[in-house]
Order: sequence, then C-alpha cells, then structure tokens
Amino acid sequence: VLPKPAQRPHPPVWMAASSPGAIEWAASEGHSIMMDPHASHVDLAAKHALYRQTLEAHGHSIEGREIPMARLLAIAPTHDEAAEIARAGAQWTVGAYARPKTLQAMRLPGAGGDGTAAQPAADADPVQRYIDDVIVYGTPSEVVDKLSELREEMSLKYLLCSPLSHSTFMSFSEDVLPKLA
Repeated sequence: VLPKPAQRPHPPVWMAASSPGAIEWAASEGHSIMMDPHASHVDLAAKHALYRQTLEAHGHSIEGREIPMARLLAIAPTHDEAAEIARAGAQWTVGAYARPKTLQAMRLPGAGGDGTAAQPAADADPVQRYIDDVIVYGTPSEVVDKLSELREEMSLKYLLCSPLSHSTFMSFSEDVLPKLA
C-alpha cells in the first residue's frame, strides 16, 4: 500500500461480511466487520446480534469495536420527493448491481432469534423491498428520527452512508448530521 499508513500499528481494518457464515467466521477469529448496505434493517439487526453472540462464544468482546453499518439514504424537503429519490436509487441498485437473481442468491434461511435473517417472499418486488426495508428516506427530520430509532434497535453507532443524490448528501451534511451528534 502506498503511501504507507502513518497510524501505528495500522489503521482500523474491517472485514466485509454479509452472509451468516462470513459473519460467524470473522467473529470466531476476533475480526471486526463492516456490515452491508443491501440487508433490510431487521436483517442487519439480526446479523449484528449473530456477530456479537459469536464473538462472545469465542472469547472475544464487542466492547471498543466500531462496527460500520452501511445504509442507503434519500433526503429531500418533502417526504414525496425523498420517496422519488429512494425509488430511483432502488431501481438503479436492483437493475445495475443487485439484479433479482443476485437478490435470490443473497436470501438467507431462517427467521428470528437464532441469529439468521428472515427470507424475503419469493414474489417480493426487489425495488419495493429496498424502499420499504433498506433505504432510510424522508425529510431531514424524518431521517433524524429513523436513524435515532435504528441506533437503538440495531446498535447503529457507526453509519456508513451512501447518499442516493447530491441533494441527499448536502442535506445529510447540513440538516441531519448536526442533529445526530
């Protein structure tokens, strides 16, 4: 890596882990992870719980670890405008990145308290799934409220945000972030 990192012993390192197997392996080895932007909020919470449980089962602690969780964001002056940005972002994501066959392969078995995530219905519209369960969208105050809720529900303490528009980026920086600090 050039230039060489100045931080000693090295900068923080996270493994990207989205499947239960990858999460369990990383936790069993004591590695920190970065959580994916494509899981629903409910699935991400279940994955975080699985990670924490597996860490502890292997004698590792979650204390002092920053666990980045990636979330897609759409923010606008009105809820309807934000919904339009969310829909366009979901359509692009499904069409160009997470095609329906890829989403089918990403579906996880099981549901509930065993640390695995719920499986989406086979006939679910993948675009609507992103809008309903993955993207955080709304007015600045709605997004502040939703991120605060996610902070409590799934231990969202380190947000890796992916704004779905330039206006979302600006609004997040100017209107949302200062209220979350």
